[in-house]
Amino acid sequence: MFLSKFLTRLTNALGIKWQLVLVELIIVFVGVYLAFFLNSLQEEKYIQQESDKIWSSLKIELEGIRLSFPVWADNQTEQNVEWDSLFAIEEIGNFYTWRYIQPQYDFTTIQYAIDSREGNIVDFDMYKRLTDFYQNVQQLEHSENLMTELGLRYRNIPRGIDKSKEEYWILFGENKFLFYKFLDFSKMRAGILRRIAKLSEDILDIINQKLGEERQQILEREFIHQQIVLIGDDAPKAFLQARIKENFPNISDSDIEEIYLLAKEEFEHPPN
Repeated sequence: MFLSKFLTRLTNALGIKWQLVLVELIIVFVGVYLAFFLNSLQEEKYIQQESDKIWSSLKIELEGIRLSFPVWADNQTEQNVEWDSLFAIEEIGNFYTWRYIQPQYDFTTIQYAIDSREGNIVDFDMYKRLTDFYQNVQQLEHSENLMTELGLRYRNIPRGIDKSKEEYWILFGENKFLFYKFLDFSKMRAGILRRIAKLSEDILDIINQKLGEERQQILEREFIHQQIVLIGDDAPKAFLQARIKENFPNISDSDIEEIYLLAKEEFEHPPN
């Protein structure tokens, strides 16, 4: 009542009606509120789109790591066993033929997610996991660089040098020491590959929950399709289907057959 009287006296003194002032204030308030509301909707839509882009891309990238890195680690370990046996009998393996020309891997999405400043998408826990993952990747690349460097430092022993000569044993000793260090980094590489594969599995468990079952299976089908197209005829159908079933148990046999046939059609008749 007091406010009404005050506004009436004030507006009368100014020659205007207070009801009109109130209406204009309401219009301004509603306009500002709508502007904030629409801006909030746009921001929410952006976050949703960005979230789907990041988690979907990470899903595809990490699935490749989860499947390939353990295989590479097993191959490296098998090679290390052979090299260990050679070193034990005073022989040098062909470590000088190994090269890791960088970059060996594409972690664009992981770097993008780490660099993202949107806390509503990549929370601190995920940021920490991705950072730990990427630090292991850097260790992997560093070990490969060192292996490459050691291989390049190998000095070929010229034919004709008598093994009884000091020159021969100096060269042999230097190469054997390089081989020893190379083998050490090779074992590190195998261990790091396994560690990265395990980290990728842990991160994928979280990403799958964020994506939901339906979106998860759509992306897994896309990933499988891409891999079959890349492999082409290099692997038998039965082997591929068994490996898919082993690594993606939620996908039915009929879906696997459908994915395989579509991928086979694509790599046999690629688009122009």
